[in-house]
Amino acid sequence: MVKITIDIPDEIERRAKMLKIELSLLIVRVLKEKLEKLEKIDRIKKIAAKSQATDEDVKELTREIENAMTKHYSKY
Repeated sequence: MVKITIDIPDEIERRAKMLKIELSLLIVRVLKEKLEKLEKIDRIKKIAAKSQATDEDVKELTREIENAMTKHYSKY
C-alpha cells in the first residue's frame, strides 16, 4: 500500500471532526470514485475513437435525445 502525506486545510479538518468523519477513509473513497469516473471516460473515449459517426450524426442524435427528454419531463 502506498502512503501519501497531504496538507489538509484547518477548515476541512474541523468540518470532518464535527461530522465525526475520518479523513483518511474519506480521501480513499473520493479517490476511488474519481478513478471510477476516469475509467468510464477512458472507456467512452475508446468507443468513440472507433466510431464512424460524423459531427452531423452526433448533432442529430443529440437533438433527438433532447426532444425525447423534453417530452418525458414535460409530463411532470
